Amino acid sequence: MDELLVARVRLLDQQGRSVKAIARALGMSAGDVVGVLNDAVAAWGPGRGEPRCWVNAGWSRSVDLESAPQWAGLDPGASDAEEVRGLVAVLVAADSTRSTKARVAGFLLDVWCLGVKNALAPEPMSESRLAGHRGLYFSAYEGHVQVPADLARALVFGAAAYARGFGFEPEAELAEEFTEAAALLGEPADPSPIGFGRDGKPFFVNGPYDDPNAVLRTLRRAVGDDGFHFEVAFPEQPSRGRRLFGPRW
Repeated sequence: MDELLVARVRLLDQQGRSVKAIARALGMSAGDVVGVLNDAVAAWGPGRGEPRCWVNAGWSRSVDLESAPQWAGLDPGASDAEEVRGLVAVLVAADSTRSTKARVAGFLLDVWCLGVKNALAPEPMSESRLAGHRGLYFSAYEGHVQVPADLARALVFGAAAYARGFGFEPEAELAEEFTEAAALLGEPADPSPIGFGRDGKPFFVNGPYDDPNAVLRTLRRAVGDDGFHFEVAFPEQPSRGRRLFGPRW
């Protein structure tokens, strides 16, 4: 690709433009823009080699770490978590030698059933902005903890693969944003050693924007009536186009 075009992509990214906005401004496809930005992410700062990652305190209580004992001690807030909800929040910051700003993305995972509930596409942030954002990002939990990138990959890609086995995949805008955000992590080398679901089965607890009837139909097709558990907390039909995590950053 032309070096001038690559430079313009990176400049617009540093200015906070979204992938779609950059693509429109430069007459490129979103895929090509993501490719350029992924190349930039590969140029890590000195001694890093991996993105910085954080997860909510208490994350380990929602998954099975029997096959991943090396990560069992990375959740000091596990005993203080007020409830086990099956929802894990992951924040990722990728540093680059080409910019003083990190590219920051996030994921909300339903590790019991649906996999990727939400993904926030990468946005450049200064260290001070990242620090403030991190506090707000995990404000619904009892804090957060920094974890190795391998653990973040195992959670994100493992939850997505678990849900895919039952027929649940990110769609439309969520699929695009998940692809962009996941690029910061890079694909894991091996299948996730983390166990998902609850008590050996998918356990569906709907959120306010889920369609319980559609989810239950999909689960029945995949594993039959006795192959899953569920709890309907929000019986009303969801509004189309609503997003989790509220407004964009």
